[in-house]
Amino acid sequence: MSKRKVLVTISIVIVILAGIYLYVFNETTYTASDVLENVNFSAENPSVSIHSIDYDKEGLITEIKIPKETQQELIKAFKNAKFKKITDLPSLDYDYRIKITLNTGYAMFLDSEKKSLFITDTDEAYTMENDNDFFGILSKLK
Repeated sequence: MSKRKVLVTISIVIVILAGIYLYVFNETTYTASDVLENVNFSAENPSVSIHSIDYDKEGLITEIKIPKETQQELIKAFKNAKFKKITDLPSLDYDYRIKITLNTGYAMFLDSEKKSLFITDTDEAYTMENDNDFFGILSKLK
């Protein structure tokens, strides 16, 4: 085999390996603005309502009262979080239903153990890769 053929073969292998690496290891990271359609985090009077979900209780869904200051902390943590899209939706054990109201209401179900969420408007699921203590704040409310 000539040197030229060897170099071409090595170049092709390198290009293929680089493509595989980029495909496997370069997952897209999303922001809250990507996850929530047409969101305006500067909207007036933002609020958060939360309901806990407990499949073992007769009263399946229970509203959790949240102080205004904690609502703002949750919104700020969500705004600054980073997300990865879940393409093959596993069975999630939702323990919260949350509605963040900004310029419109954004309803979602949360699985705090897996740090994942399902957006009801778009039927898309994400994991929070960097949640800025969103789930930590949430766990203190129960």
